[in-house]
Amino acid sequence: MSDPVRPFTTGSVDCLVVPDGTLGYRPESLYSDLPAEDTAAAVNPLMDEKGLIPVPYNPVLVQTADGLALLDCGVGVALAAEVGAQAGRLRGALAAAGVAAEDIRLVVLSHAHADHIGGLTEGNGTERRLLFPSARHVIARAEFDYWTSGQASADHAWMADLARLHLLPVERSGMLDLVVGEQDVAPGIRVIPAPGHTPGHMAVSISTQAQQAVFVADAVLGELNFSHPDWTSQMDIDRPQAARTRRRLLDAAAKDGAMVFGYHLWRPGIVERDAGAYRWSPAG
Repeated sequence: MSDPVRPFTTGSVDCLVVPDGTLGYRPESLYSDLPAEDTAAAVNPLMDEKGLIPVPYNPVLVQTADGLALLDCGVGVALAAEVGAQAGRLRGALAAAGVAAEDIRLVVLSHAHADHIGGLTEGNGTERRLLFPSARHVIARAEFDYWTSGQASADHAWMADLARLHLLPVERSGMLDLVVGEQDVAPGIRVIPAPGHTPGHMAVSISTQAQQAVFVADAVLGELNFSHPDWTSQMDIDRPQAARTRRRLLDAAAKDGAMVFGYHLWRPGIVERDAGAYRWSPAG
C-alpha cells in the first residue's frame, strides 16, 4: 500500500506529493567524512533501531496549463525489491490520487540516480515499456551524456548501467528532450542547473503571480542540510560544488520567500537565513 498522497499549493498551482516510499541510509553515507562527535547530536535522533536514517522518496505532481507534470518518478518496483527498499510505490500513490500514468504529460528528471529514474520503464532486456507513454520527458543534456557515454567513473558503473537501462528506451521512443541551461519546460515550470550532486543535476522552479516555489531535488538530502549546509554526502559527485549549489538555491529561496520542497524532504516549507546557515520551517 502506498503512503498517503499529500497536497499543497504554491500560489494558484496545485501540487501533490505522491510518495514512492522510503529507504534507510547509513548516516556516514549521507553526512560523510565528519567526526562522529560533530554529527552525533544532530544525527542520532534521526536513526532507527537498525542505526539507519529513513529517507523519503517523494515525487511531486504539478498541475500546469498544459496538463500534469511529474517531478522525478521513483525507484521502480524491480529495483526496490532488489535492494529491499520500502519503495517502488509511485503507481499506487498515483492511483490513490485518481491519476493514471497516461494522464501525465511531462516528466521532469532532476538527475539520473536510480531512485529518481527507476520508475521510468519496466520489462526485460531491450523490450522495455515506458511507464508514462503520453509524457514528454526532460533531463539535462550534461546529465544524460555523463551517464550514457562512458564519462561516469568506475565506482559509479552500476548507476550508469541503470541510467542507460531506463533512459535509452525513452530516447529511442523520441519522447526525451535534452535541455541545456535554465529554461521553461511548461507554463510556470522552469528548470535550473544545480550541479554538484551530479554533473547535470537540476532544480525546478514553479512560478505564479502569488508565490514562488523551488523543488531542490537532491541539492538538499535531508533537513539537516538546512542547519548544516556544508555537510556533503558520498553520493555527491562534486562535493564542494554540491555545497555551493545548495547555498545558492537556499539563499535565493530565502530572499524570495519561496516555498522549498525536495525529493528527500518529508514536507515542503519555508527557509530563512540564520547565522551562516538556514532555519527550516516545514509546512503542516
